[in-house]
Amino acid sequence: MTAPVPPASMPTIRSIQLTNLALLVGSVALLMYFVSRAAAIGCLVGGGVVIANMFLLTALGRFALSAARQSRGVSTLGLIALPLKIALVVGLIYIVFARVHIDGLGFALGVLTQVTAIIIETGRTSYRKNGTNSGIPEES
Repeated sequence: MTAPVPPASMPTIRSIQLTNLALLVGSVALLMYFVSRAAAIGCLVGGGVVIANMFLLTALGRFALSAARQSRGVSTLGLIALPLKIALVVGLIYIVFARVHIDGLGFALGVLTQVTAIIIETGRTSYRKNGTNSGIPEES
């Protein structure tokens, strides 16, 4: 069975992840050159966490939907999996800060690459949907 095609007005997870990866690589390089190695490593860890988080969220979402389809209703395992994933991610972030002493500002900048990638991909999708060359997505 093939995966459903997302509407043309929504960015795909793949496009968001690829944009995030490009932003992360650029951010790490800039931080390494202009700030410090610790900030660059923190950025890499923060970006890696959000990339892995979105990947896991996508996989768990597909699992929950597939389990719900097979059982013709809500799956208990599907309901438990998502909060469990959140607890796992929060626990791992705590360990990274408590034990490894990662650079907090670099980590935050790495996490913000995900938000930036979502904004960029939403704008690109909106622009492509309109098919205008005005540069203003809302204009028809």
